Amino acid sequence: MAQQTSLSRYYAPSEIFNIYKNKLTTDYYTCRQGQLRIFIQGIYTLGKNQVYQGYYYDFLKDAACNTFLSMKIPLSLHSQLKAGSLINVAGILNYNVQNAYSSIQLALEVTWAETVQTDVVSQEDVQKNELLLMKNNSKGKNVDTILESILYEDKKPVVGLIIAETAITETDFNKGLNAAAKEKVQFVRMRCNFARPADLINMLRQEDMRGYNAIALVRGGGGEKDWGALDNMDVLKTIVQMKTPVIAAVGHPDEKAFIKKVVDKEVAVPFALGTYFSDMVNEVIEQRAKSKAALVNEVKKQYEQELMQARKQNGTLTEQLKALTKAQEDGQKLHNQQLEKANGRNVELQKSIDKINSSITDLTKKNADYAQKVADYSSQIKELKDQLRSRPNWFLVILFCAISAVIAIYIYTQTHTIL
Repeated sequence: MAQQTSLSRYYAPSEIFNIYKNKLTTDYYTCRQGQLRIFIQGIYTLGKNQVYQGYYYDFLKDAACNTFLSMKIPLSLHSQLKAGSLINVAGILNYNVQNAYSSIQLALEVTWAETVQTDVVSQEDVQKNELLLMKNNSKGKNVDTILESILYEDKKPVVGLIIAETAITETDFNKGLNAAAKEKVQFVRMRCNFARPADLINMLRQEDMRGYNAIALVRGGGGEKDWGALDNMDVLKTIVQMKTPVIAAVGHPDEKAFIKKVVDKEVAVPFALGTYFSDMVNEVIEQRAKSKAALVNEVKKQYEQELMQARKQNGTLTEQLKALTKAQEDGQKLHNQQLEKANGRNVELQKSIDKINSSITDLTKKNADYAQKVADYSSQIKELKDQLRSRPNWFLVILFCAISAVIAIYIYTQTHTIL
């Protein structure tokens, strides 16, 4: 059970953020009204040394640590200040709020400045601070993420190794490598004399164009006064300007070389660089195995679900097929019955047609006989008519009428008999 607290309420992150935002907003408008002027002391450090809309954008460095405050300085004040001097400034503190990450960026709009002491830091320190600012303003290169992403794709990252011309340096590095790292990472080894800055600068520039995923400087310890090219400002500037991520495996862990602040990845010693690659490869292999197992389980689970669904659909389709088969059988049976009845009706109809055809034949024959008899009777009637015209005889008239009646009765009888 969670422990109860005596606080009256808990604040959400946005509430805390808005408390400070509102406080800064109040102070900002107070500044604008001339009621609040902020006075700050620090070491003046140049920015990009470019004018934008009548202002320079430089930095004020904390004299006790590497904390920098952005400053917006008008041209008139900028010309009076010297880089590396301890100065007092006054002005209005502006801020830029980024709500998504609860980030507040501060910048001092300088309205007054005076120099307290010149050359508080050496020219070399000024250059180093400028390098740090250049490094901080450049797009960061996360060496771990770059190399791990390539290994996760089961590809070989290519790493250039610039090794000092001593046998023990490479030996120490190789001791830290395991078999997996030797197999999974392609190392390109080069020798360089770290005592000659020009040689190291040329090599760095050449190798920066070869498309390595990272370049490592590998050198053992030798004392802070024996850094040679690694302490040269031109070498350090070249490293800051390189597109390829740079790893430093130089010196001993207790040696505070400035080069370790400007590279993208610092490793204590050459042996640790070897173990760095070994540990990374081992971790990626392990994570890939876990991911593969999880993927197999997920695919297996998905396959089982799809198989179960397919079986269910197959059962439904089987039932539907059975119903369709039965319907087809019933339809075929009904069709056969109807066909049998139709065939029976056809047989009866054919018999009727044959009977009708026989009757028609008989009728045709009788009609022919009738026509002959009619013709004979017509001839007799004509003869009687001729006899009547030549000599009228009532007996013949009566006979003619009788014969006509007989013929009419015969025709009527024959006609109704056929029908």
